[in-house]
Amino acid sequence: MNNFSSLAVTRRLLSFALVLLMAVAVWLSRPPAGAAQDPVLPSATPQGLPGLDLFAERCANCHGETGQGDGPLIQQAGATAPMPFDADYIRAAMPSVMFQQITNGEAAVGMPPFGPASSNPIDETGRWNLVAAVYSLATAPEDVAAGQVVYETQCSACHGNAGLGDGPDAATTDPSASALNDVAYWFNRSNDTVLADLAPGVVPAHTYDLSEEDLRHVVDFTRTFSYDFVDMAELSAPIPQGIIFGTLSNGTTGATLGETEVSLRAFTPDFAETLTLTTTTDVDGNFRFDVTDVPPNWIYIAGATASGLNFSSGADQLRRDDASLELPVTVFDKTSDVSGITIAQLHVVMEFAEDVVQVSQLYIVNNAEEAVFVGTMGDPAQGVVEVAVPDGAENLEFLRSFGAMDSFLPANDFVQTTRGWADPLPLRPGDGALTLLVRYTLPYSSGMSITHPIFYQTGSSTIILPDVGVEVTNSPWVAQAPQSFGQSETFLNYIGPDIPAGQTITMVLEGRPSIVTNAGGAAVANRDQTTELLIGGGALLLAAVGGVFLWRYWQTRERDDDDEEVFAEAVPVVASTESEADELLRAIAALDDDYEAGGIDEADYQTRRAGLKQQLAAVWNR
Repeated sequence: MNNFSSLAVTRRLLSFALVLLMAVAVWLSRPPAGAAQDPVLPSATPQGLPGLDLFAERCANCHGETGQGDGPLIQQAGATAPMPFDADYIRAAMPSVMFQQITNGEAAVGMPPFGPASSNPIDETGRWNLVAAVYSLATAPEDVAAGQVVYETQCSACHGNAGLGDGPDAATTDPSASALNDVAYWFNRSNDTVLADLAPGVVPAHTYDLSEEDLRHVVDFTRTFSYDFVDMAELSAPIPQGIIFGTLSNGTTGATLGETEVSLRAFTPDFAETLTLTTTTDVDGNFRFDVTDVPPNWIYIAGATASGLNFSSGADQLRRDDASLELPVTVFDKTSDVSGITIAQLHVVMEFAEDVVQVSQLYIVNNAEEAVFVGTMGDPAQGVVEVAVPDGAENLEFLRSFGAMDSFLPANDFVQTTRGWADPLPLRPGDGALTLLVRYTLPYSSGMSITHPIFYQTGSSTIILPDVGVEVTNSPWVAQAPQSFGQSETFLNYIGPDIPAGQTITMVLEGRPSIVTNAGGAAVANRDQTTELLIGGGALLLAAVGGVFLWRYWQTRERDDDDEEVFAEAVPVVASTESEADELLRAIAALDDDYEAGGIDEADYQTRRAGLKQQLAAVWNR
């Protein structure tokens, strides 16, 4: 029996709370109503190409790859789609207003700021380049081309080919022909406003008979005098020649690896593998691949095998203006020395329903060695990173995230050891090399103890539980001020000291939790999604993207037990020698196969695939 089946309205409230928190954060960061904002103009011509790169990195999650409001984050959260960047939008848009929206955000629609108020701000040039990117996305290249034809036949004689007011007939006009590259003019007017300025009889000394469509096209073209327009069709044309090169080195010894096989794999934006090449490094460890007529959106990753383990470079793309790409590959020796393994953070979140407590424990694992940890037995299949659970724990689940907490995958390959459970995947060097989420249930009674050993030196530790009548009463846990979240919901927060390796932790719970019921009268947890809290450093920090994905994952998991089994089967058990990227690629392929076979509905498929893609991107680019 599942004691944690959730009420649909609770899920909607959770989603609302996520959006509300983001919106409030945005709103608080904005200038107060009525505050004057100085007019802002770009110091240099906004560039569409770098703007599109920035758009793909920072905006496409919500706005979609082509600006149609269909980004994966919007789909996951079930939020209202942003307005599409199309002809209707761009006719009414004003660049200076667009720049302010990008800078300060739009609280009413949950858009965060990307200016100085952001925790990861985009500089002023980048924000103006985003404006150019939006114009490029929303303006049809055929409209710009049509406008250029009209301009060259009707306007350039006076205004000049580049709109500088220096055409051959400019000196004979009265009044003299104006320059059409005036930044202040273009960036404080919409296309509709400019079109109105071109109405017959409005412009002095101008006599022409052009249709409204021709005039709109002229506006589309002449606006490109103020920004660098990018033809999206040209961007999709194949890159004629490209060079992908790098050096293969050993990160443990510092040596380069000569005469060793290196592979190159290319993937589509949907992470479908589309090209595989191999070569051998020279005596100095250098390698090179030459590619021809390749799509510009392919993603490349180089890799090599050492000591039976797979290693890869970061992921990157060729660029039309620089068709050479460096992808160095670093391999590491193996180690069975556990001294470099520590738990940087341990977060414990508890939830209550009926006579059960559900515990979620988040471990953030560091590997300080310049070597891949393969477990104390030297065989990853026998376990690498070990965790323990209390005696009597039921409904045990393991979930894994690689270097980022945007999403988690069920870790169905955990193995049981003599003292607990272990992840069979080798642990790469570095901080935050692995994030594990361990979930289990225990029968609840006031005064109970939750006890289990911790196998590694552990830094900060925290406990979070909803304020429903239960407290943690034993030392060394120290109560902090209660924190509020969402709809006036309060959570208790406790912090603990560092935990030496091998020490047992104990959490004593006192009190009787209050219970809420759903519309049918069935008891449910007062809160069934508290795991979204506390992901990260301090208590009660909300990881919005990760929270949304976990919420959607638990939502689909709880909806139907059979569907849970389907998802479990879609994430296959992999050999210990598989790299993290390979596991994720296999999971994507298995999920695609299951969807094509009709085993998963469209909404669940898109949600799960988006989560897998986010993890793969994080692995490739960490």
